[in-house]
Amino acid sequence: MNIRNLLFALLLFPVMIQSCKKDENDPLLLHIVCEDFRPFNYMEDGQLTGITVDLVDSIMFRMGQSLPEIEVSNNWEASLETVKSSSNGMIFTTVMTAERKEEFQWVGPVMIATTGFVGMKNHSVSIETFEAAKQLNAVGVVNGYSTAEILEQAGFDNLIEYETINEAIIALYDGTLPALFDLNHSIRAIATSIGKDAELLCDLYNHSSVQGFLAFSPRVTPSVIDAWQEELDRLKTDGIVQQIYDRYLPGTKAPGLLTIYTEENQPQSFRNSRGEITGSSVEIVQEMMKEMPREEPITITAWSDAYEQILLIPNTMAFSTLRSEQREALFHWIGPVCRKNYCFFVNATTTRIFHDLEEFKSLDKIGVPRGWASEEELIALGFSNLVAGNTPRDVFEMLMTGAVNAAVLNDIAITTLARETGYQAADVRKEYTLSSGDTYLAFNLETKSSYIQEWQQAFEKIRSNGTFATIWKKWYPDLDVPLSEN
Repeated sequence: MNIRNLLFALLLFPVMIQSCKKDENDPLLLHIVCEDFRPFNYMEDGQLTGITVDLVDSIMFRMGQSLPEIEVSNNWEASLETVKSSSNGMIFTTVMTAERKEEFQWVGPVMIATTGFVGMKNHSVSIETFEAAKQLNAVGVVNGYSTAEILEQAGFDNLIEYETINEAIIALYDGTLPALFDLNHSIRAIATSIGKDAELLCDLYNHSSVQGFLAFSPRVTPSVIDAWQEELDRLKTDGIVQQIYDRYLPGTKAPGLLTIYTEENQPQSFRNSRGEITGSSVEIVQEMMKEMPREEPITITAWSDAYEQILLIPNTMAFSTLRSEQREALFHWIGPVCRKNYCFFVNATTTRIFHDLEEFKSLDKIGVPRGWASEEELIALGFSNLVAGNTPRDVFEMLMTGAVNAAVLNDIAITTLARETGYQAADVRKEYTLSSGDTYLAFNLETKSSYIQEWQQAFEKIRSNGTFATIWKKWYPDLDVPLSEN
């Protein structure tokens, strides 16, 4: 059964009447633009197809409208400008950035993807950190893409800009380009479409997560935007969006009503040996979703990336986020889901004993996870010797290899970090407690109030029925259960 037939079976007569009324009240003839961007929108056998094409077709069908002719453009930057200045334009699949957020109106997300550096398996190119990629001879990006903006803003001066992603991929395969920075799965899908063997590609370094939307002209009336978002949300709730994803990206979770991020931070959130996302905070979030009931995908990314996402994009949540005075007004908070101490650790072989905070300022280098509240706190305290790592594991390894003289990490994670990196907890020594804090679920301030209420009610339910305490004692048998402050 195709998507349109399935939709027809779900909608039935009453909803069709409602859709017709919407169409009569809102006879907007959209000028829709997209690029050739597999697997979301691309030409095949002379027909435009892909995940976003099917989604837009399904939304318009629910509204009683027909999909108009869609303009396919290879000049992404020019297309953005055209839609921005038009009275009825829409362009997909568009990544929301801080610069773009106020320039368009947004419906989505229709895509959650990972950006990263991709190279060839048969080339001797390796990237250990994001900053290390600046040392490559060249990094390919596509002019006008949000991925190009990421590297430009990060100070990369080794970029080669291409007009299309196809040109960049060809340069990667012919050896003139050591690395290409873009969406990982799109690079592979496009490489296959132009006759290249995607098995020859390798991920050199994954950087961040991005969310793609339908971006409408700012002159489109807000009621149209609301109607499109409502229909997309219904498609997600009905399972249609996941079925579309299953057609093009089997095994990939489609974006949900709420986008959820966490970091690799054992034992609260991490991937186990089977690749499953687990941990104390993960189990708490999963039990909350069962209470609603709802099943939203959880994305693991670098903490700095997750934090940027919840600051920027509505209906986005990250856990576990330290609730501090500086952050209080930035998010909606639900919790606490964890309690821990942030401490200075040194290698157990270190003979120096530290008596106060000021003594750590004399060290050459102190490791701290990038984007953590403890990094913000140390900077505010005047520390100028910080070395940021992408994950707590990176920071722990820096400490054990001597790359830093001390590291600021949370105390409940040390045993797990030591085990995962081939050490023992006794190989480090807790030297000084910087601060203590509770971590929460942090929601973007523009998140729908109904979502916040659902999650708050679910949290209160698992606290009252004992589920929260059971999870906590499973992971931390010797620690008291954090008290709820909500």
